[in-house]
Amino acid sequence: MEKSLCHYHPAQPATWLCRSCPRHYGDCCTPLNDEAPEETPTCPLCANRLEFLGAANTAQPFWERIPTFFAYGLQSGPLAFSALLAVASLFMPASLILWAVLFSIATKYFYSVIEVSSEAQKAAPTLASAFTGPGFSLFFKQLVVFILCFVALWIASDFDSEALYWLVNISLLLVMPASIIRLALDKTLGAALSPEEVGQVIKAMGWRYLILCAFLFILWQSPSWVTLMLSHGLPRVVLFPIAAFLFSYFTVVMCAMMGYAVFQYQGALGYAIAEEDSHNGYPKAEYQRRRALAEAEIRIKEGQSEHALETLTQALERAPEDLKLNERFHQLLFNLNAKERCLRHLAHYLPLATRSSPALASTALLNARKIQPDYLPDDPLVCERIAAALLERHRTREGLSLLRNLHQRFPDYPHIPRAYLLAARGFAEGLGQVEPAQKLLAFVRGRYPQSPLMAEVDTLQLIIDRMATNG
Repeated sequence: MEKSLCHYHPAQPATWLCRSCPRHYGDCCTPLNDEAPEETPTCPLCANRLEFLGAANTAQPFWERIPTFFAYGLQSGPLAFSALLAVASLFMPASLILWAVLFSIATKYFYSVIEVSSEAQKAAPTLASAFTGPGFSLFFKQLVVFILCFVALWIASDFDSEALYWLVNISLLLVMPASIIRLALDKTLGAALSPEEVGQVIKAMGWRYLILCAFLFILWQSPSWVTLMLSHGLPRVVLFPIAAFLFSYFTVVMCAMMGYAVFQYQGALGYAIAEEDSHNGYPKAEYQRRRALAEAEIRIKEGQSEHALETLTQALERAPEDLKLNERFHQLLFNLNAKERCLRHLAHYLPLATRSSPALASTALLNARKIQPDYLPDDPLVCERIAAALLERHRTREGLSLLRNLHQRFPDYPHIPRAYLLAARGFAEGLGQVEPAQKLLAFVRGRYPQSPLMAEVDTLQLIIDRMATNG
């Protein structure tokens, strides 16, 4: 089954579907509200409720999780259950009824592993769960399936055709995992024997079902191989418990693998289950912010820029100081060539961006200059910090333009020495112009002789003098 991807982010797997549009959405487009976890996300385009796809497109392939399945069997629940079977194999009296009860308990536990794993729960069933709740009849239903398989083999053997016998034998081995999965999920003998229901499992996995069968066959044979290797050096009183323990452990591993295969192909099987701890919600404010950004992006990609502006405007009314919202709003206004509105917004956005990210503010300033070539912020600190960011980006002339005649534009600004020292460095190091740099340093030395930056002024003066001499 091919995985569905987010319509707007092709690198992201889809977790939601709008059948009206139709559109697939990933977690990137559908943030969840932590304060309303029962709330189903709606489509950003048509506002209809989305259909949850679970982890059908995000689940890791089962063949990449082989070590996880072995670790699953080492949890306290499976180990305790395996130890119980080992002890029972040693001390259980030869009573058909008692052994039937034991196999009923074992079958119930193994099938609960499939069920829990199909929901991607990391914790294995506890030992106590093997003795409580429904499911003891699964042993007898599974026994019927095995008996029918043996009958089919017996009939095939009567035809005196070895090819037919092995064809039936291999076919039954291939179909058995799908039948077990159906019995674990539906709890009915009819589902385990139904060609349609069993075929749905095989069809959902496609050729990958053969990979599952291969792994299961290896795991099924593993206890026998290990027991055979140990049989030459251990007495039977020790070997029997070990064999029972290994049988239980490897069966848990097999069941965990089959359950996870159901989880991986849940979409094709008609399930929708999220992986444990996945797609957690956000606090209300963060949820509203992420939703607004996602919806605006979707609207833009759909060519609905006015709707995107409206969405961001409403979000900014709730969170006017949110940098990401303001940045996105500025970019949209600039790309739409909404000159007047963009310039009005810059009066709020530039100081905000300057405090958090001068580099971001410098980009906005360059955008503003494309709209209005002589644009200047009306805050001296903003001018200074953006100028520093532009000088770091080697946009020296643009940076220096923000500092030109700063003492005349803002006579009460207390950091003129610092700003002009920055400008002097820009002229000297960025443009290689010694003369204007010397004039700025002379201005600072004459107008602000008590400035704590005098030591830096003198150091830069020596460097400029050396540049002038070498020049």
